[in-house]
Amino acid sequence: MNDQILRVTIITSTEDIASQTIRSKLLELYPFKLQKDLGKWNKNTFNSVFKYIHTNPDFPSIEFSLIDTDISMIRLDDYLSPDDMFGDLIIFASRHQSKSERTALLCHTPGNLNEDNSAGGEPFKIAKGSGLLSYYCYSHLVDLVQKEEHYDVPVNHEVTHHGPTKFIQPSIFIELGSTEVGWKNETGGKIIAHAIFSTCCNLSQKHYRAGKWHKHDIRVGIGFGGGHYMPSFSSCIENMIGFAHTVSKHKVFDLTIKMIQQILDRTLETIDYWVIDWKGLKSAERLHVLSLLKNFDSIPYKKSKELRQN
Repeated sequence: MNDQILRVTIITSTEDIASQTIRSKLLELYPFKLQKDLGKWNKNTFNSVFKYIHTNPDFPSIEFSLIDTDISMIRLDDYLSPDDMFGDLIIFASRHQSKSERTALLCHTPGNLNEDNSAGGEPFKIAKGSGLLSYYCYSHLVDLVQKEEHYDVPVNHEVTHHGPTKFIQPSIFIELGSTEVGWKNETGGKIIAHAIFSTCCNLSQKHYRAGKWHKHDIRVGIGFGGGHYMPSFSSCIENMIGFAHTVSKHKVFDLTIKMIQQILDRTLETIDYWVIDWKGLKSAERLHVLSLLKNFDSIPYKKSKELRQN
């Protein structure tokens, strides 16, 4: 098969300890080769480019570009235009920080659902998300942690938050948390490196042909409600639903018709369901969400409990 190559850009940052842990594992585990120069990549922003082309005679090849920067990844909107980013997908290999300081592996789509862009990106702007990309990233993290002895850590899918937001490619953050000890953990870095590779292989083998995306057996949802770590949506993902974007209960009243339209426009695939964590929203919050979704009634809404794996 000689279908169009799937081009995947992996971004790491020198200012991020976890990012460098993941980067070192990618370079150790896969045959990346340092390129002699930056080529088309912005020389004021990026330091180096490593490439690896994974070939399979039965599926489209995958060209991985591993790009390093000295800049905080969530701030890349301040340094790059959309024309400065290349590839079909962007994966940001990053640290995760939380008040609980617990060790964890996580993934999420970036974006700002309101005016607060203190963590990068543009106000009221979300990145392009992909239910397929998020489904496989999360699923492989779960699977790889289960197979790893002596590394029993939680895997979480987070709601849409922080920058960058301006790039045209679907993007995701895949994160190692949540303190310096966790950021330097080589087992966590190895799992994330393998999850990135396995995710892209699944996408190439099942969903990408001649430059077009096909959902096949994965359904794509947009989630509303619940907390930051999407506890009510995890079993939906186990039931083969990928969440391109999710809005926590804390951001529900920030939603407008314009933002719902942006969610539609900034999702790679067609959306199968609006998924509502019914118990994860107060009555007024549910009413607000439902009043907005009436304007997009070609897409049915489902309660999250209807889509969970039994």
